[in-house]
Amino acid sequence: MFNRNVIFPSIIIVFSALAFAVITQFDKPMYQDASVDAKFFPMVIVIVQIVICIILLMQHKYKQSHIDENSPVPKDEPLVSKMSLFGVAFLLGYALLISVIGYLYASLAAFIFYLLYFKIKKPLYYIVAIVFVLAVYYLFGEVFYISLPEGLWS
Repeated sequence: MFNRNVIFPSIIIVFSALAFAVITQFDKPMYQDASVDAKFFPMVIVIVQIVICIILLMQHKYKQSHIDENSPVPKDEPLVSKMSLFGVAFLLGYALLISVIGYLYASLAAFIFYLLYFKIKKPLYYIVAIVFVLAVYYLFGEVFYISLPEGLWS
């Protein structure tokens, strides 16, 4: 039987390895005084993804090897859940929104939509989301001199 705790981390590792090969072909940034080039952040993300997926695979193997005979049999989880479908749709919508209205407005809209969708009522969560988006926008633009997508109407 297919196990999503093995299949999905394995798929992410393969895609991350392919992305790692493509990232090495990115152009240098246009600004001379940029502290990092265009490859830096994507490579960090790819490496972190691979490490996390390896940890998930090891965790699953550890849990499988420590199942007690007296413990109840774990129920079979579906390969694709409703929450994972929501996650894929959310990320695709976010990516499309970034290309239309740019990083700043798309990220603010996505964070707020996510919090509203899950009915989060704590105002601090909304404040943290907004501050995080603005901090990333400032950090990339003013510290690293890496421009984020501006969208079609900018």
